[in-house]
Amino acid sequence: MARPKQAIIRDRHVSFRVSAEELFRLAAKASKAGQSPAEFARARALSGIVRERQSPARVAHLDIDTYHQVRRLGVNLNQIAHRLNALDFPPPPTLEPLLVEIRQLLNGRFRSERADRP
Repeated sequence: MARPKQAIIRDRHVSFRVSAEELFRLAAKASKAGQSPAEFARARALSGIVRERQSPARVAHLDIDTYHQVRRLGVNLNQIAHRLNALDFPPPPTLEPLLVEIRQLLNGRFRSERADRP
């Protein structure tokens, strides 16, 4: 008996690389959902939330290198905050002044006062 015809013909190929751990996690999630890893990845990719990348134009007064450095600082601060929250530790007292400076830099109002500091 011949295989029944599919309603949707999938004749295009998409490929992406994963680590061994990621492949294991993908296969486990697919198995839990009763799907093959390809079916699971397709379904997640096509129904997932699309997040637009934040454009450097939002902080146009910064050059691109400074923008990326500030972005990296933000990622690091987010990781620190996540860890502090997970351990239920209060933020260090030096964190708030640092955040004020970063906000001023992003808003274009940064005045370097580091020379005045000990």
